[in-house]
Amino acid sequence: MKTLYISDLDGTLLDKNAKLSPRSAEIISNLIQNGLLFSVATARSQSCISILQQLDINIPCVQLNGVLIYDFKTKKYIGCTPMDTGTADSIIQILKSFDRMSFVYKFDSDCGINVEFEKLQNEVEQNFFNARKNQDYKSFRQVPNITASDDDRIIYFTMVDSYQRLKPIYEQIKTLPHAKPTLYRDNYSDLYFLEVFSSDATKANGVLKIKKMLNADTVVAFGDNLNDIDMLKIADIGVAVGDCVEEVRQYADIIIGNSYENGVAEFLLSHSKNSISGF
Repeated sequence: MKTLYISDLDGTLLDKNAKLSPRSAEIISNLIQNGLLFSVATARSQSCISILQQLDINIPCVQLNGVLIYDFKTKKYIGCTPMDTGTADSIIQILKSFDRMSFVYKFDSDCGINVEFEKLQNEVEQNFFNARKNQDYKSFRQVPNITASDDDRIIYFTMVDSYQRLKPIYEQIKTLPHAKPTLYRDNYSDLYFLEVFSSDATKANGVLKIKKMLNADTVVAFGDNLNDIDMLKIADIGVAVGDCVEEVRQYADIIIGNSYENGVAEFLLSHSKNSISGF
């Protein structure tokens, strides 16, 4: 039996400093070398690649909550689920009505991800920008007025703010039939993320695509936050770390150790004899 093991990153596989600990890296790297099918499903885009470079993952991963499928082996995007122009424009108009524009991600198969923004609203967004502005695979551009056109391939909206400010925006976007908004607390601050993408793009759909590509029989998925729930629901075994968001627990078949205590890696190690052939 072939089993795909797939983990969320922030709050699940990574520690409180958004790092992969040496212990987790050593365990998972050794298991991959011995045949474990391991990858990630994350809200991040290619920032996950530098974080995971020591693991030598050789199968595809899910990025941007299911919008993109990236193949570590070929170092290319092999799947993309963009928004239709009408939906993207409706989201932009809602954001403008609240005077709260987000980072807007546009995808070019040749150039990668292009991110536009009008202004940075808080320290977390400034830090988000500073950490990513010099990356080769993603360009950032400040513009006076963000719009959507048929020439754009808008794939993602993301912003960070207080729950009180983001909740009404989330509720309005949720009424759009082809948009998928997700609102969840940032793992590293008291603020919240609001992320919006095509309703056809979810972590669950991305994981199922990879499962089919690999001809895997079962999926074991690890998560901690609200944007992981759909992935845990479709997994044959849904696993939540001990420090997960409380709402996630009801969707998990197993609760393991905390993220900052190498919970995912220690779980894989304790089942290492079965990890190659499945449970």
